[in-house]
Amino acid sequence: MRLESVIEQPFALELCRKWLKRQTTHPLLFYGPVGVGKKMMALEVAKALNCTAGLEGDSCGSCLSCRKIAAGNHPDVRVIDLAWQAAERKEPIEKQQNLRIETVLAERHRLLQSSVEGPWKVSILDEAHRLTPDAANVLLKILEEPPHSTALILVTPFRDRLLPTIVSRAQPVRFRYRERAPHLSHEEVEAHRQSETLWESLANLPPARLIQPAEGRARSGKLGRTEIEDHIQRLLVPATRALRAGDPKAQEPARLLHNALTQLRQNVQPGLVYDNLLLQLSKERTAR
Repeated sequence: MRLESVIEQPFALELCRKWLKRQTTHPLLFYGPVGVGKKMMALEVAKALNCTAGLEGDSCGSCLSCRKIAAGNHPDVRVIDLAWQAAERKEPIEKQQNLRIETVLAERHRLLQSSVEGPWKVSILDEAHRLTPDAANVLLKILEEPPHSTALILVTPFRDRLLPTIVSRAQPVRFRYRERAPHLSHEEVEAHRQSETLWESLANLPPARLIQPAEGRARSGKLGRTEIEDHIQRLLVPATRALRAGDPKAQEPARLLHNALTQLRQNVQPGLVYDNLLLQLSKERTAR
């Protein structure tokens, strides 16, 4: 994948290309609706900074550096989110409500060290609106004087929840709602229909029944990592639609879906990620 793989975001794409051309440490702020490609674009920027193919302002997507970033195991590129924090603290992700000061302090320490493999250290702070006040103040100090050859990318659907001082020190990059693709194959239409049905059933079926094959889907253990990622991406469609309609109850399901995608990139067993996601989504929706 390359920068243009983030489809239907020409404005964001152009800003990122200009930013890459300048080779600046000026932090970036990606904001816009859930599910429109903000985190994907951040990872593509990280690839472009560390790609070994020598392409100007883009990545090859196939060199060792690009493959490591895509797999989530490049030592100089890190996605900081609630799932990462839970893994670092050895706590259940359900206990993570905010990004804590300890998490930001640890990341600041990493950024001050020399890079391990690539020319750039990249920190992608997902769900930046979840920073505690103390954590936000620590982050502000990093944004004011970013270390050499360091890229900081803040990602959030809620720009207005960030401290004004943080917003003022980052280059804003707005992402917009994507238009529906006008031409889908029969298989794609059917896959989206099944996802819509599953989304509706989450609020009606007992949690345990969702992972039973009798409900009409294959056991998750038979699905590959790519297939499960596709399932999760399709579930983001109705979740994003609910957010777009102003439904506050859709915020937590959307967060759970994005956390599941992060866990897949961290090489957690795909079937376990998917089954646990369905259980969490069902409990969240039936509780409301």
